Amino acid sequence: METKRPTSPAAEEILGGYFPVLDHGFVALVDYMGSDEDVERAARVSYGYGTRKTSQTRGLIRYLRRHHHTTPSEMVELKFHCVMPIFVARQWVRHRTACLAEGTLVHFDLPGGIDRRGNQLYQVPIEEIWRRLQPTRNATKPNKQRNPFFRRDHIRGVHLRQFNEDTGLLQHTRIADVFRNGPRPVFRMTLADGKRIECTADHRFLFGDGWKTLREATGLMEASGRAVWRDGDCYLHVNGEVYPVPAMVQDREWLVEKDHLIRPQIAAIAEDGGILLERSKLVRVEKFEYVGIKETYDLEVEGPHHNFVANGIVTHNSVNELSARYSLMPLLFYRPEAKQFALQSRSNRQGRAGGAPPHVYEEAVRRWEALRKEAGDAYGWMLEEDVARELARIDLPLSTYTQWYWKIDLHNLLHFLTLRVDPRAQWEIQEFARAIAAMVKRVAPLSYEAWIDYDLCARPFTRAEREALVQLLDASGEEVRARAGASLSKAELTQLGLSAREIAELIEKLQPPERPGFELDLARMRWADDVGKEMSEVVPGAKFE
Repeated sequence: METKRPTSPAAEEILGGYFPVLDHGFVALVDYMGSDEDVERAARVSYGYGTRKTSQTRGLIRYLRRHHHTTPSEMVELKFHCVMPIFVARQWVRHRTACLAEGTLVHFDLPGGIDRRGNQLYQVPIEEIWRRLQPTRNATKPNKQRNPFFRRDHIRGVHLRQFNEDTGLLQHTRIADVFRNGPRPVFRMTLADGKRIECTADHRFLFGDGWKTLREATGLMEASGRAVWRDGDCYLHVNGEVYPVPAMVQDREWLVEKDHLIRPQIAAIAEDGGILLERSKLVRVEKFEYVGIKETYDLEVEGPHHNFVANGIVTHNSVNELSARYSLMPLLFYRPEAKQFALQSRSNRQGRAGGAPPHVYEEAVRRWEALRKEAGDAYGWMLEEDVARELARIDLPLSTYTQWYWKIDLHNLLHFLTLRVDPRAQWEIQEFARAIAAMVKRVAPLSYEAWIDYDLCARPFTRAEREALVQLLDASGEEVRARAGASLSKAELTQLGLSAREIAELIEKLQPPERPGFELDLARMRWADDVGKEMSEVVPGAKFE
């Protein structure tokens, strides 16, 4: 059946194909929504479909990118399936796009209340959760501090409310991590029952017809400092209503088997001795307000259902990563090639520079293999002994491969790529970013071109750098000329306020730019069946999803 939505033939060619990255990783474009046409439509809501020339679309998109009008590019979304080493994943998830604003209350149940009579609600602001997950320092007697992560261990042990997408009941999960994402444009959503939550437009909530971002479900966007959205009723799941179970039914195991419930959560003890199960209910969205730029955060929770209850509303975290608590981990480990094995850079504390001696690489490989074999054998042995997977996984190294599905809008994806294709980023994540950039080129080629010209290859100038250029160049009328005999020594640049490092950066900015090209090797494209067979053979019973 032919679709009526805008598509890109170049993107359709690779849709569902898996492109290898590193030794065992890959990136696949699972789906996309929108193209360059949708960026233009969002910017020009008054013109009809198909009435613009490609040259006019290109000109508008370049204008938007050049002047940092980013909202229209948020209309395009891409969904990827990625497999990468855990240490790369930890760098990756720093780039959170779906965020909750400070002040959002996350709903917990106190263990004591659960043991006695049911749930006892405990609400904690999300910024307080982030604070508690940071290490502490004993200023007076640092040698007496036994555990700087005491608060982190405590907050990770509490019962976070979660919606079971299989049963419709509320249950418990635990916090895996919390991320502070910095200031972002934030909207306030108000529901018909008075519940409110502040978040970005790309945060996902469980609507009556499934998980959607606010933008997908309502068309929410900011225009001239106001919230704008489509007419029509939308309903989403909130924290919930009571479902009574008769007093004669006391056997939880029977409940699980009979009603296909997964660890049903007791909400309270009924007067007749029965139990009350808590489930979600649907409530209509009343209105949105644009509240401005606010500090934002995001939670990562343990699966299999990657959601939690905030301000009484069922909300989602932005990345669905494979959980070794529920799934078997394929024992695939990343091993750098010799040409990527380098010594510590003297000028960049985060980077590498210069090749390492061959004997050092050989010894490193020997040690890696020994550690991984021991960790893999221990993991396999514990699984055979039926040890809980959440315990068997704890000593797997950071080189172990994990996987996730990642959905992100075009604006935030281009920001991620600007940072991660940069030569100063770690080489391994550069490899993933280059593959994703090549996919963006196929989905929205005009936006990709504008990103290359105005973001990736562009360089901002500081006030002092601009003063230096004014002394070297004469810009008048429609011409730019070099001033006759003009030059600036290091001392003169220093007098303008530039440090030695800033002088080096200015010189780097003025070098002729290279225009990078990102392409996919279609000959290396594989399909899910091939990749799944390879990964499932590593650990018997492991599933590729």
